Order: sequence, then structure tokens, then C-alpha cells
Amino acid sequence: MRMLLSSFVVLLLSGLCSAGPATVPPKIGTCWAMGDPHYRTFDGHYYSFMGNCTYIMTKNCHVDKDHPAFEVQAKNVEDRANSQVTSVGMVTVKVYGVNIDIVSSEFGLVRVNFQLWNLPISLDNGKLKLSQSGFSVVLETDFGLMVQYDWLKFLVVTMPSSLAGKVCGMCGNFNGKQDDELTTPSGSLASNVVALGKSWRVSDKGGDAYCRDECTGQCENCESGLVKHLEREIFCTFLTDIMNGPFKNCHAAVDPKIFHENCLHDLCRGEIMKTYICDTLQVYTDACQRAGIIVYNWRGIAHCRE
Repeated sequence: MRMLLSSFVVLLLSGLCSAGPATVPPKIGTCWAMGDPHYRTFDGHYYSFMGNCTYIMTKNCHVDKDHPAFEVQAKNVEDRANSQVTSVGMVTVKVYGVNIDIVSSEFGLVRVNFQLWNLPISLDNGKLKLSQSGFSVVLETDFGLMVQYDWLKFLVVTMPSSLAGKVCGMCGNFNGKQDDELTTPSGSLASNVVALGKSWRVSDKGGDAYCRDECTGQCENCESGLVKHLEREIFCTFLTDIMNGPFKNCHAAVDPKIFHENCLHDLCRGEIMKTYICDTLQVYTDACQRAGIIVYNWRGIAHCRE
């Protein structure tokens, strides 16, 4: 278990701490979807997407004898209190002829070929393994694919460099470049993230008959004046408060910039978004603690429940 946690820390931090686009794909590719939801591609491009359908996060688009077929899907669901907000509500992984469903309401369980199983699980002579690490389920394959989901709204997909340039989906193609991150299944570039989502939507997924790819209502970004005001709000400013904030010891190890930007984005949506902000801060806390860094109490300051 300790080895599993350590390996995941290395994989997660390799994505969080990248300084910018690389000309050569890194040893490990990290893609994630979190919160409202915010996405990070394998090549370090960030975007937000509010669709509430099922989408292909990543799949092998160049299958050969050394790189088996696989597909990772994410079903986004609307927040019950705010229809403008979506988050990852179910993760599906298809690999080695097995269908794995991980549903947010089924903590500690997974569905293997549509039947509920307890963890841990080892399938196909150990080629596919599932276990629980803390509050998350971790799926691992023998060719290096790892999928982690917290049964709530934080999904991380990591893969080795042997798959660089061979994958496609919402997570990008893992080729070390950021200028082609909006590539559709046809190979053309989408004009925006909504068009990207539409192109990677899973068309035959049950329950998606009335889903949508675009956000409805007041979905625009904050105005600059409001952003400046929000930056003074305690929910977000202590993320980058190096001198006095609860995370001051963590900034050198885990770059808080994207978490701070996500926090501002979520806070724009008003009082109802406090739970999402707390979840974002918890993700940052977990990343820091897995790196062996002490994070001081922040829940009282941010008015988040213990």
C-alpha cells in the first residue's frame, strides 16, 4: 500500500509541477478532471468544460501487440442545487475485454461487467488490478495505465511514455505539444472546448438522452473587477499566501497556481459553490501531504466543515 501511494504521488506531482510545455513527452503523462470540472491534459493544457454527458477522457488510438486497446470515460453530472455546475459522477474503464464502472454513490465498491465487487480485485492473471488507497479507488494495468477516482469528483489518469502520441480524447494526445490539444476524433482541431466535448461524447451511453455539452445560464467568466475583489477573499488568497497561509510550506513542491485559478472560477458562481471550493482545497491538501509536507488547519478559516 505504501508503494502504491508513493508511486501515485510521483505521478500526480509530475503533472502538477510542470513548468510549461515540453518538446519531448515526459516520462509519465498525467491528466485530470476535478471540481467544476477543470481539466488538465497530458501535455499540461488547462481548460474548464461544463457538459453533463459521458465523454472519452482517453483511449488508445494506435492499438498494436505491445499497446492493447483501452478506453477511459467520464460521466459528468449536474449539481442538484445548481444546474450550471457539473462534476465527474462516474468513471468507466474498458480494457482487456472487461468493463469497470466506478460510481460516485458507491464508495468502496466497483462494478465489474455490471456486477458490484468489493476491493481489492485482480483480474486476467494480474494484468488488471483495482485497490483502495485512502478515499480513492486505484485501477492499474500491466502496461502502465493508472486511473484514480475519489468516488466524488476528482479523476486522475496517468500513463507511461510508451503511449506518448498514441492516445486521444479529452486528455489530448500526449505528444509534448499544447497547440493541438483540441484535436477531435477526425483529426481536425475543434474551435472551442464545447466543440471538443461534443466530438468526444459517448453516443450510446444510457441515461444521456437529454444531456448537453454546453453550459446554460450565467456561465461567463468573472469580470476583471470582480476577479480582483475575489482575490482578496479568504477562500482563494491563502492558496498563494506564502508567508502566512496554511499551505506556505507546500508551494515549492506543488504549484498552487492552477488551484488558485480554479478557486476563483468556482467562487464566481456564488455562495452555493463553497462546497466545491472546499473540495478543491482538499485536493491540494492531499497532494501536499502525499509529498510529505505538513499543511496547517484551513477548514476553519475557509468555513469548510471538518
